[in-house]
Amino acid sequence: MEEICFYGKILSMGDQFLLPTVIGSGLIDSFNPCAISAALIFVAVMFTLKKERKVILTVGIFYILSIYITYFLIGLGLLRAFNLFGVPHIIPIIGATFVTIFGLLNIKEYFFPNWNFLKIRMSINARHKISDWAHKATVPAAIVVGVLVAIFEFPCSGAVYVAILSLLSLKQSFFGGALYLLIYNLMFVLPLILIFALSSNRMVVEGFINMQEKDGRKMHLSLAVLMLSLGAAMFYLYL
Repeated sequence: MEEICFYGKILSMGDQFLLPTVIGSGLIDSFNPCAISAALIFVAVMFTLKKERKVILTVGIFYILSIYITYFLIGLGLLRAFNLFGVPHIIPIIGATFVTIFGLLNIKEYFFPNWNFLKIRMSINARHKISDWAHKATVPAAIVVGVLVAIFEFPCSGAVYVAILSLLSLKQSFFGGALYLLIYNLMFVLPLILIFALSSNRMVVEGFINMQEKDGRKMHLSLAVLMLSLGAAMFYLYL
């Protein structure tokens, strides 16, 4: 069994594919339309208020940290609940079912975007709340926006997270799983870091916004393929 040293702690890998799966799934989750659209709303508001790059980067750092910590704590709570559930071999099946259902819903978003049945987009009300807080353009407001985004986007992006949490509950102790969550959530915020790093160039940000509006449906289709592949792999391994 492969092991790695993480801050002086020996972390069992469980199997050789667990770490790459966590990293890959975190990257998949990071490109969901909800997370990216929320970040673009935030940056667009900063431009509307004509804030300097230094201000945008400062509030961006706290915004990303807030999302990271909130999403990590959500995962930690679910991981603890899975560990306490007491039937570890059933949990991955639940996770696989969950991610498969959301994969099918993403297919629905691609082929039938106007159907109001079980939408997996961030609601208009949530967008308005995020925009209202973003207009304050302060560090405390950035922290609040980060918490709101992490909570509001979880129903939109949480399927992959739940699937990985179910694997970690089977393969790792609670402490080991928590370390993997730190890695997962770092992957999750990487596109947000990129967006804010490029925030000094308004043309680049507007290009991101136009691409998100133009290719949002393609993102749903890509997510659907990746989610269904992850679900199929989990069913194959644990059924």
